[in-house]
This record gives sequence, structure tokens and C-alpha cells, in this order.
Amino acid sequence: MDKYAERLTGFMHAVGCMNDAANRVSDYYVVKLEESDSMLTSLAIYHLTITDKFPAAYWHPQLKACDEKMFMEKVASWFFEHQDTQRLPSSLKQNLLAHFQDGLTEMTGIAHYFTLITSPPVWYGSLYDEFVIESPYGRFLVHFSCHD
Repeated sequence: MDKYAERLTGFMHAVGCMNDAANRVSDYYVVKLEESDSMLTSLAIYHLTITDKFPAAYWHPQLKACDEKMFMEKVASWFFEHQDTQRLPSSLKQNLLAHFQDGLTEMTGIAHYFTLITSPPVWYGSLYDEFVIESPYGRFLVHFSCHD
């Protein structure tokens, strides 16, 4: 695993634990995608690691360009989704987001952000958002979900 992705995943896991409730669990992580000739091929390789019972095309991946600001707004909504995390002091929330963004920038440098839209052929979470980041240092998938 990529050391930067592993470090960010640990950070995201800690924040995700703050959002766990009695009847659901949060799952946040970053994965460095395999190098390939295209983002869709890299995603196909990743999707085959989740289940080999269906061809990767059954995920029906679509990428929609987004900017870093929109990405960070979505990160904030996942980081502070639970009522307890919504009550955190604003300065603490901003500090957590800045720490995440610094780690992300260290991992990716100047990057391009994409919203990943899929129709998974298997159960994948009650709610989820995914992003693909393309950078000079590789492609990364950022995953947020919750499970009942």
C-alpha cells in the first residue's frame, strides 16, 4: 500500500469512528489505484478486487470533473455528518479539514479531481461518495460510506 494513502486512511478512519452511531458504521479510505493507460482501466482493476463474480464493467463507472473546493465540501459533510461531530468547535473542524488537505496535497501534489459515479453489482454501503484524484504521483480513489 502507498504510505501516503495508508496514513490518510488512518486519519480518515479515526474521523469516521467519531461518526459511528449505534445502528451504523462509517467507512472512509484512500486507495492508490494501479497504473494503467486510463482512469477507467485503473478503476476496473480496483473493482475486480472487491468482487470477481462480475466483470468490472458491471460497475458502470462514470467520471465527472470537479474542483478541489467541491471535493473538500463533500469531505466536510462526511467528516461532520453525525450530530456529535456537528457540535465540534468550528476551529477544531477547520483544523481537521486542513490536516486532511495538507496530507492529500503531500500525497498528490497538483491534482485533478473527479466524482466517481457507479452502479455497483453488489451491496456497497447504504450511502457512499467516491472520488478519483489524478496526480503526477498516481491515481487515488477516495471512498466515503456508511453501513447499516
